Parts: sequence; C-alpha cells; structure tokens
Amino acid sequence: MGAAASKAKPKPSRMPAFGQQPIGQQVQQARGAPPQPMPKASETKSQAILQDSQDPTFARNLAQLGQVAVPGKGQPAFRTDNAMIDILAERQRAEEALEQAPPSQIRNQLSARGLANLFDDRKLCKSQSELDELAREYGMDPATVEALAKHINTPAVSEIPLPSSDPNEPPKRLAKWVDPLPPSSKPQIAA
Repeated sequence: MGAAASKAKPKPSRMPAFGQQPIGQQVQQARGAPPQPMPKASETKSQAILQDSQDPTFARNLAQLGQVAVPGKGQPAFRTDNAMIDILAERQRAEEALEQAPPSQIRNQLSARGLANLFDDRKLCKSQSELDELAREYGMDPATVEALAKHINTPAVSEIPLPSSDPNEPPKRLAKWVDPLPPSSKPQIAA
C-alpha cells in the first residue's frame, strides 16, 4: 500500500532513559566531572578574591571601566523642576505675606472652613446688598465671591430621600445646589 517514505514515522511508546533525567544531570553525565560552583559575592575576602587582587591585568581593566553607576544612589533626593515644590514655595510665600500684612489690609484670604461658612451664610441672603455686605464681613471682595459662587458651593440637603437596601441604615437624602437669590432677582445681562 504505497512506499514506506509516505507513511508517518511511528512514535516511541516510552521515553528513552536519557530523556527522563533533568537536563543538568544529562550534561553532568556527558562531561563526566562534577561542575565547580560559581563564585558568589562575599563580604569577606576569600582565596579567589585575593588572587584577583594580585592580577595586574584584571586591576588595569577594572580601573579602565571606572566606578559603577548605581541608579538612585548619589543623585539628589528630589528633582529641582518638581511642580509640587513650586506649589509649596508659593504657599509659603503667601503665608509669610499674610502674617506680615495688618488685618485691615487682608482681602480675599479665607481658610477652607471660612469659605464654607461664607457659602452657607450666603444661602440665607435675600438681596444683592445682603450678599455684598456678607462678603465684606468675611473680608472678601463681592465680585470675587460671585466669581467663586459660579463654580463652587457647599452641599445642601434636599427633601428627596435616597433608597436604601438596609432598613437599619440611617436615611440618606439627595444633595442639591442652592443659589442665594431666586433667578428672577439676579441681574440680567443683555445679549
């Protein structure tokens, strides 16, 4: 039924003895001699280290290579072009200027808590004159407060309850954005 060349070669039913041993043992058997262990780094001087130190060619080659540059060692602990360093320096400068200025001259400088209190009190104002007076009480320019109020506010709790899967959990409510004046009383800008 055809030539032998067209038939698939039968695979052996079991591995030969040399194929069952780990490759390291196969190499060791082929050489016949046990391998010498590779020298490792040492904190004490061994005989091999002493022999290396007496070899002038080896010493010359080491001197030609120069000192090893280890990444991360010997370099500054921080980069000088770091943006965070600039931020911290600006904060330091602002704090020093704030400490040196008399309280009557400090304008538009509030802590986060003070700004939150300003925005909470702002929600109770009914007219633009009340808003301006409140801004002055906090030492802020009314125009600056208005510019901030377009983008930030303190949370206010609405009456809309949020569903909860746990009946023992305290009720949660939806937060809402509260403007101090109704939209009709705000000054309109003509287009």
